[in-house]
Amino acid sequence: MMHDLRLAFRALFKSPAFTFVAISTLALCIGANSAIFSVVNAVLLRPLPYADSDRLVQVYNSYPKSDLEYAGVSIPDYLDRRDRAPSIEDAAIYTWESFNLAGAEQPTRTLGLRASPSLFSTLGVSAQRGRLFTDDDAQIGREQVAVLSHGLWQDQFGGDPQVIGQTIRLNGLAFEVIGIMPEHFSFPQPHVKLWVPFAFTPEQMSMNERGNEYSEMIARLKPGTTAAMLTAECAAIIDQNLQQAEAFRPYVEATGFTGIARPLLDQKVGNVQSMLWLLQAGVVAALLIGCANVANLLLARALARQRELAIRSALGASRWSIVRQLLTESVVLFALGGLLGLLVATWALTGMNALGVDDLPRSEAIALDMPVFLFTFACALGSGLLFGLVPALQASRAKASEALKTAGSRTTAGKRQRFVRNTLVVVEFALALMLLSTTVLLMRSLHHLQAQPAGFDPAYVLSGRFTLPEAAYAEDAQRVAFADNLLREFEAVPGVTAAAFTSNIPFGYSNSQGTYHIDGRELPEGSPPPHGQLRSISPDYFATMGVPLLRGRLFTNADGPDAEAVVIIDRVLADRYWPGEDPIGKRIYRGAVNPDNLRTIVGVVAAVKHSGLDDETRKETIYYPLAQRPVTGLNFVVRTSVPPSTLIAPLREAVLRVDSDLPIYDVQTLADRVTGSLSTQRTPMLLLGIFSGMALLLSALGVYGVLAFNVSQRTQEIGIRMALGALSRDVLNLILRQGLQLIAVGLALGLAGYFAVSRLLRSVVYELSPLDPLSLVSGGLTLALIALAACWIPARRAAKVDPMVALRDE
Repeated sequence: MMHDLRLAFRALFKSPAFTFVAISTLALCIGANSAIFSVVNAVLLRPLPYADSDRLVQVYNSYPKSDLEYAGVSIPDYLDRRDRAPSIEDAAIYTWESFNLAGAEQPTRTLGLRASPSLFSTLGVSAQRGRLFTDDDAQIGREQVAVLSHGLWQDQFGGDPQVIGQTIRLNGLAFEVIGIMPEHFSFPQPHVKLWVPFAFTPEQMSMNERGNEYSEMIARLKPGTTAAMLTAECAAIIDQNLQQAEAFRPYVEATGFTGIARPLLDQKVGNVQSMLWLLQAGVVAALLIGCANVANLLLARALARQRELAIRSALGASRWSIVRQLLTESVVLFALGGLLGLLVATWALTGMNALGVDDLPRSEAIALDMPVFLFTFACALGSGLLFGLVPALQASRAKASEALKTAGSRTTAGKRQRFVRNTLVVVEFALALMLLSTTVLLMRSLHHLQAQPAGFDPAYVLSGRFTLPEAAYAEDAQRVAFADNLLREFEAVPGVTAAAFTSNIPFGYSNSQGTYHIDGRELPEGSPPPHGQLRSISPDYFATMGVPLLRGRLFTNADGPDAEAVVIIDRVLADRYWPGEDPIGKRIYRGAVNPDNLRTIVGVVAAVKHSGLDDETRKETIYYPLAQRPVTGLNFVVRTSVPPSTLIAPLREAVLRVDSDLPIYDVQTLADRVTGSLSTQRTPMLLLGIFSGMALLLSALGVYGVLAFNVSQRTQEIGIRMALGALSRDVLNLILRQGLQLIAVGLALGLAGYFAVSRLLRSVVYELSPLDPLSLVSGGLTLALIALAACWIPARRAAKVDPMVALRDE
């Protein structure tokens, strides 16, 4: 083996041009594969960083008949399932909460969780310092203790171990720090920096709390149980509850209310799985094309070395020893390409982060770790053996007597080699067409998606968030007064043309939903009550957002807490219940049919997309005056006459003038929010486009290499043809025809392959058929034209062969 390795390195160093081209091609292809695999491994394949994470599930409520597939859980739902589901070993409930951490020069916004003490036992984690909160801490009046993340401990407290036992102020209240979590612990995402106990009041545990689903639930399954078993148990628990409260049965049957358990990993990454696997398939196709090119180079090199190999054979070398030597050279070549590919992968990861890969779920775990190294090694070794075996076997077949003859170039072995080389090129073209057509399809899908109207004008609008502390703003009047004061401060900032507040901002990844009833309209037997999105807004919200008014009027400052209870609805709700009618003056009940919940419709506005441009706006939206439905979690929107980013500091100062302990966060332009919502489509599309370009280039080089090599091998034949009267254009057509045959067969196979896998693309395109004719035609024409250009160069060279020179050389 050492002897073979020495010969392999010597042979590669003797052909520096070949070695450079081959290693560079392999490094590029293997490096791209390693980079993408590092993403797939971190996001999809690596277990969650908790003990026995495969037994962790997310448990949530679902109302399929009300078009609400995912809802949180109420506290009674959580208690029922925790105590009565046989599959559950441990369970926890938590709700997101934003804390204003005071004490620094400026207040700091910190994202945290209010969680049951069982959260940490369910995840199987312990504190690094101090302790975790217990059931005794999760009691009303005793819940003001906090566990800090390692990052928050380092950033805000300098890693001081004496912070344990100290008091910090969160949302204006004093909390005792009792523990610090390990450095690499995060749940449910890295942005969460602290955890406080979730203490239940008697009212929260009562039947009245059912339907108040603002919390999340996770559970650890017992060994041997599955998420499907827990889902069935949730349905059984609901049925048991209905036997004691039959009055709720019509509602449950009408909405299809049930509980669903889903593996926690699937719940985190389910929306990006298809796109990432498509991306991995695309880069594997690029690797195969690159390897096919290198295999063609190895075939050409083996043919040039036939005399050397024949001499070895004549001196006693067995066919196996020749195959082994050539395979060793191939493996060494691919191994060097793999080592350099790791460096390419490092650069590629940096570039992919700039394209938005770090916005993917679990992106913090993306790294070139041991699984990626093993994957790279497997790619290099497997490719070296697979794509080196064919050239080695072809070269070892030549008979020594034939190879030593000067005129032995037109033997059967040469024909076999040409067939193998042509086959590799055809495969390259088929893969390149599939990859290129898929890229064009995704580009068209993204362009189609970007062209969808959002329902508002995002240009020159700055948005951000803040959370009013419950302790300081316990009364509705305090919240309304704060909003009025802050609006006046915002409107006084130079460059601000309009300002408003909303409880939930479009493309802000938060939502508020609930049931309602139409006054005077009875529900059909077995029908679920209407369910819509709920928003609290200040009077100038629609003008600031650029949402057009279709009927009626907008809110004014007169729509205060003592005025008539009013709402504005969107066109989806109006068309659903009053098609062809004027809904102004109609009344709806928010929640139960109760006189206190009755509100009059005063306006209709255009439908707004809240979660993404691919939102079908099937869910209606009801807008309430902020003064009549005040909330603590607010978003501001400010329309400007200057670049919005220049007003971030003045707006922050305006907030501090009203409340010096209140930080604002998540400050972005609306245009950036809309653009960011497309990242899961745009980033894979851009990466697939890069790989398609790589495949296009490699395929063109492949056909060029085959034809150029064939021209060099047929120089004598071409000279004879021209000596016998063939014209330059005849030779040109001969070589072009050979290239076009390869292109045609490759395109046909690629088209068949694309048809075979097209159904897998349905989940990643928007309102386009995977068999989109324009995508297929565009991909095929682009590939054919570039390949034709690659054919033209060796064909022109063949047409310029001097017959006398060709015959003299022979």
